Amino acid sequence: MKKSSRFVAIQGHFYQPPREDPWTGELPPDPSAAPDHDWNERIARECYIPNGRARVAGRGNEILRIVNNYQSLNFDFGPTLTRWYAKKHPDEYRRIVAAFRESALRLGHGNALGHPYHHSILPLLSRRDRMTELRWGLADFRRRFGRGPEGLWLPEMGADDPTLHDVASVGIKFVVLTSTQLDAAAPLGSEDWKAFPDVGSAPLEPFAWSDGSQSLALFFSDADLSRRISFERLLSNAESCAESIAASLGQAGGAPRLLCVATDGETFGHHQKFADMGLAYLFLEELPKHGVSVTNFASFLAANPPRRRARLKAGSENLGVSWSCAHGTRRWRDACGCGSEGKSQAWKRPFFDAMRWLNTEIGSIFIEAGREVFRDPWAAREDYGEALADPSRHEWSLLLSRHLKVRGQAHRAQARALLEMERHALAAMTSCAWFFTDIGGIEAVLNLKNAARAVELARETAGIDIEPELRRRLAAAPSNDPAFGTGEGG
Repeated sequence: MKKSSRFVAIQGHFYQPPREDPWTGELPPDPSAAPDHDWNERIARECYIPNGRARVAGRGNEILRIVNNYQSLNFDFGPTLTRWYAKKHPDEYRRIVAAFRESALRLGHGNALGHPYHHSILPLLSRRDRMTELRWGLADFRRRFGRGPEGLWLPEMGADDPTLHDVASVGIKFVVLTSTQLDAAAPLGSEDWKAFPDVGSAPLEPFAWSDGSQSLALFFSDADLSRRISFERLLSNAESCAESIAASLGQAGGAPRLLCVATDGETFGHHQKFADMGLAYLFLEELPKHGVSVTNFASFLAANPPRRRARLKAGSENLGVSWSCAHGTRRWRDACGCGSEGKSQAWKRPFFDAMRWLNTEIGSIFIEAGREVFRDPWAAREDYGEALADPSRHEWSLLLSRHLKVRGQAHRAQARALLEMERHALAAMTSCAWFFTDIGGIEAVLNLKNAARAVELARETAGIDIEPELRRRLAAAPSNDPAFGTGEGG
């Protein structure tokens, strides 16, 4: 049998913002998601569940097979979404776990990538917060799949050298970025740097990255093909999609080549109706016809280690680059114009500054109050990811036995409140709040609610009230909707 030289890895990033009420932990009904109870349920019905049971139809629209797309798709699920999905749809959730195990047996490496706990732009976090997000995300992955992830999905592909350093330091072997983030490449051991796109119209290989103390591999998705699948409905015709993939890979023969495609997982059924069926047909019928093998990043990397190293673009103010902002990461911290839809973005900078201030203040409160109950407050915070991944009383008891300095029911309650205060403060940095057009939007209001809960817990646990100052800062973040006012009233 002739050995394949042309491979494709299609990555689906599955995520929804944590919609639970910060006080009750439950999802309130959302009329805008009708006929479903809320948007998590609606998108699960339209996308997450169908991709675990994708229908392969014949020419007469008869159903030929039912397949699990997660067995062929590279995927990541944001931990806050997975936590909800495992609780509300346990049988469908188990199909995702089973797909990971099947792909690991078939390819030697599983299809799933890890994800930080919250969907925050990692280059914009303090290093301490970034490390907590990484460690909590890894704890969740280990709980779901029984082992640590080899690769990591960076929210919005937000990356810079310090972020890559931290990602590598927790044992991650590779990340997936997009070709627009690639600045230049050089052969290993050489300074002969070639600027992108001189390295090729689509990088068809993994690259090495290193800062001298940490290293990992970088895969770069084909930005053009990813866009066409995501926004131009290329997958509505699986044959045309396969032809485009094959054309991007070039002729068969030669060294193994990997085309990377990356898109929101919700593309397959929610954003594009029946795209889950198109994806299944692409995997099972069309790609094999065109001599293209479906694989995952980890498997390809194991067989084809990097031959060249890569350098990333720096981005505006050297604060990293992303896939969805032409200015690097400014979309999540300032008025850069991306996604404005003609509306003022004057709210973005003061809102970002207020949430960053909140995290700094909450961190200080956590340290001061935490010293009374924890041996090492920061170590306890990082270990809290284990209890979040497994909310059983056993895991919580283990965490307390490792970190609690003073025993007693009151101290146990204080410990829980302090750690939850930190969780809500971190949730207030979730990127969705800045992605859209207004501070009065659903996503930004969720951040404001988490901020309010963190402030409340700080008052209850440490007797410190930072609400007046936070309100003052949020008053400088004006909504485009006069009825909403400013972030202070949100």
